[in-house]
Amino acid sequence: MPVKGAEVVVTFPAEIPTDVQGPALLLMELTLRTLTKLDVRCVKDLKGDDSKLRKLMTIEQRDKL
Repeated sequence: MPVKGAEVVVTFPAEIPTDVQGPALLLMELTLRTLTKLDVRCVKDLKGDDSKLRKLMTIEQRDKL
């Protein structure tokens, strides 16, 4: 079974458009692989909804917001 490489988690601020994030991750991954000679995987930090109130709401209630 293959060994999983090093995972680099990247957090993008809201100012960075989503259509730029994918290419940026690929470039970071290529750069890190070239410089370290390691199996590096760059992934986006996916943040969930941290609002406690919205977590308790139904889908219909959230759609009305």
